[in-house]
Amino acid sequence: MHRGSPAKEAHLQAGGELRGILDELPGLVWSARQDGSLELLSRRWGEYTGKADAELLGWAWAETDLFHPDDHARVIETWAAFRASGKEGRMEARLRRADGVYRWFQIQAGPVLDDHGDVVAWWGLNTDIDDQKQAQAQAAGEQRLLEMITRGEPTSAILEGVVHLVERGSSGLRASILLLDEDGLTLRHAAVVSLPRSYTVAIDGTPIGPSAFSCGTAVWRRELVVIADIENDPLGALFRANALAHGLRACWSLPMLSSDGRVLGAFGIYATEPRTPTKSDLDLLERCSRVTSIAIERSQSEEALRRSEAYRAEAERLSRTGTFGFDLLRRDFTMSDGICEIVGFPSKSRPTFAEIASRIHDDDRERVADVVRQALRDGGTFDYEHRLVMEDGSVKLVRVVGRSRVNAAGQHEIVGAATDITASRRAADELQRAQAALTHVSRVTTLGELAASIAHEVNQPLAAIIADANAALNWLATDPPNLERVRESLTAVIGDGERAGMVLLRIRSLLSRSPPRHRACCLNDVVRDVVPLVAPELARQGLVVQRVLSPDLPQVSGDPVQLQQVVLNLMLNAAEASKDMPAERRRVVIRTFVERRASGDFVHVAVEDAGVGLDPAIDKARLFHAFYTTKENGLGMGLSISRSIIERHGGKLWARPNEGFGATFAFAIGALP
Repeated sequence: MHRGSPAKEAHLQAGGELRGILDELPGLVWSARQDGSLELLSRRWGEYTGKADAELLGWAWAETDLFHPDDHARVIETWAAFRASGKEGRMEARLRRADGVYRWFQIQAGPVLDDHGDVVAWWGLNTDIDDQKQAQAQAAGEQRLLEMITRGEPTSAILEGVVHLVERGSSGLRASILLLDEDGLTLRHAAVVSLPRSYTVAIDGTPIGPSAFSCGTAVWRRELVVIADIENDPLGALFRANALAHGLRACWSLPMLSSDGRVLGAFGIYATEPRTPTKSDLDLLERCSRVTSIAIERSQSEEALRRSEAYRAEAERLSRTGTFGFDLLRRDFTMSDGICEIVGFPSKSRPTFAEIASRIHDDDRERVADVVRQALRDGGTFDYEHRLVMEDGSVKLVRVVGRSRVNAAGQHEIVGAATDITASRRAADELQRAQAALTHVSRVTTLGELAASIAHEVNQPLAAIIADANAALNWLATDPPNLERVRESLTAVIGDGERAGMVLLRIRSLLSRSPPRHRACCLNDVVRDVVPLVAPELARQGLVVQRVLSPDLPQVSGDPVQLQQVVLNLMLNAAEASKDMPAERRRVVIRTFVERRASGDFVHVAVEDAGVGLDPAIDKARLFHAFYTTKENGLGMGLSISRSIIERHGGKLWARPNEGFGATFAFAIGALP
């Protein structure tokens, strides 16, 4: 064709229209000849690469830095493979932007065929997929981190992985993770990769606050904080010089929160030029903060669990206690180390249920089985004691408490705890023996104080016996002997002998060291046995004893000797408080009566005096403390021992001031049904 002909002009016009269409298409459009050399580039090529068409057309592109050095050879090789196959193809590679940044593109190439099916040209489209590529890489990275959390890998490795994810996926960004100290007031770095140590050391230990740079302020405010220009933003003042010296020009931080809203720390990202974060920057920050919070909270929960388990194990060891559970469906018996220690098996090789059961004393085995069967049948709790026979033949006493329940899966199970009470029971027995010995000493001491009174009580029947015996002899000496009178005298001798014997029997019982024996007894009888022993001594001091005993008093369960000791102590204390009073106030009244309650009947014994009374400045509870006394020569043991005796009888001993003069000491014990 000749230049300027209508056909040529039409061709040029059509080419211009095609070029206009190609320039409007998104992406980088290109065409190539049959040999692969570039023939046409859309306008967007120049805008993206900053290169003139002449620098790229033909095979000139292969001599430039258009493709990333790591992708260059692969692109040429793949392009040759497309041409050899004559078929459409796709590949991915990084293309250099005008500012020197390489971004990922998907390159699509398709052949143009003639009527014979031969390739005469190629058309192609390069689409920017860098954002998509980064999103995929970040999602994969997040998935790997979550898998690391699931596998229980070290928290430090997970946090460093999060920082790597940020820095590898974003050019020019640096990241750091800071955690709150236990005081909740200061921050310290938990993970850094590329930030210089000289920078992070300066920040560690800085208090949080309203002007504490980006991370400290974000934690204080509990919200995102952005410092777009560290050099000029007032919020950047705290670490401005240090940040600028290390090439850091902007930063943004987000507080990391636990599932219950607690602030764990802050996630910070730095940029090397002044700028605000893009939407993708903020999305990345939020996702990484979320993953980091999960890892930190899991680590803290595991640490709390380990600490709790250590406390529990130490508490079990100190208290000689162990816990257990038994799943009846699966026949699965679980136990703590404490159980292993109690039954005498090593904790590393957990004993079976049968091995533990074999330790139960033969005489207790059936009873234990009955308790367990009843708990399973009726539900509820159980509490029992049994013996364990150790491998060396020694015996332990164990208390077991627990309950039968239905778990969340609807299956029956038993949970409980066992305590080795061997030492505590031995100590309790020793204490009981010591208390019994002390009580006996107190009784003997009290009787020693009543020696004159006891002698008087014994001498009276002895004197009567001598007089009656002499009378009998005199009646026998008459002629004829008056046998009737002799019989009367001898009968009197027998009566007086029995009276003396009863006095000695009461004294002997008080002096006895036999262990306490509870039986049904009447407190009126207890009073009647004591009063004759103490009345002569009180009479010698000018004191009058009055007995006001309730008739038909119900019986109580108790040891008469110990109860006599209590009454004796209370009467002697009343006498001591009254001996220096005027004659009209030197009296001791002992009463018995019954109190009716909804919970049952209680028998009371009250000893009342009109003596010095109770000092208002003294706590009445102190009266019953060991070694506390108001007597000049007292030991302070009588009331303490008396209270312990009454409490062992299930009762209560107390004191109260009278409305007029003196005080009343009383005790109450539950009546037998």
